[in-house]
Amino acid sequence: MGGPDFVTVDAFGRPPGGRLRWRRDLARAIDNGIGGLRGASVNYANNGTHALVPSLVPGGCALVAAWESAEAAEAAFAGPLRGAIDGPGRFSMDSELVRVRIDSESERDNWHGWRPSAEGAEPLAEGEPMVAIVHGILRRGRLVEFLRNNAHAASRAAHHPGHRGSIDISSQLPYEHTSISLWKTYGLAQDFAYKKGGHASAMTHALKQKTHRVGVFLQARPLACTGTLGIDKPPYPRLPQALRPGL
Repeated sequence: MGGPDFVTVDAFGRPPGGRLRWRRDLARAIDNGIGGLRGASVNYANNGTHALVPSLVPGGCALVAAWESAEAAEAAFAGPLRGAIDGPGRFSMDSELVRVRIDSESERDNWHGWRPSAEGAEPLAEGEPMVAIVHGILRRGRLVEFLRNNAHAASRAAHHPGHRGSIDISSQLPYEHTSISLWKTYGLAQDFAYKKGGHASAMTHALKQKTHRVGVFLQARPLACTGTLGIDKPPYPRLPQALRPGL
């Protein structure tokens, strides 16, 4: 490995060409093989991480992809993936992984075949911006309690001073969910995650009751960002724009 995974996120409230065509065409492009692509997940998307009642039939879509390098991502977005991200209202983010944690009892150590790597990454400083990516697959019969606990966690996130936007994505509804949340600083993200309240209670419950059969937790350092994600202000105004070649 030459370093940590370079991770891109591209999300649309209304994907170009419509939701079904967007997912189909993007999946076909990925299946044909793309140089430097380590893994990708083509997802439905909603605002479940900052809304009290997540929609189970969301209208948005998102592509989360891990690359061997920033150069590989740039070449792909200028080539086979250009059509998938050439549309209005797009949120795009470039980042690098800084930490990977797999639940000790998780049935998988990967996310749709991608085994995340943060090899060689510098740890986040307390004042640095942070992105949290939490992937899980619920056990059968646990959906209702997950939604109930999510309501409390979402409410705390929506009013937390460090929250800079979030999205809930899934490629296999309704039991598979991945939240991507943006935080002003690593320190404020820790405050949200572990200080007594909605998220800490939900996390403790999930661990004690073993509500998930798969659990993957990633921390990422945002490097560039374009657009907003669930709030009306740019999440990281000091970062450069996440440019997509040719657009």
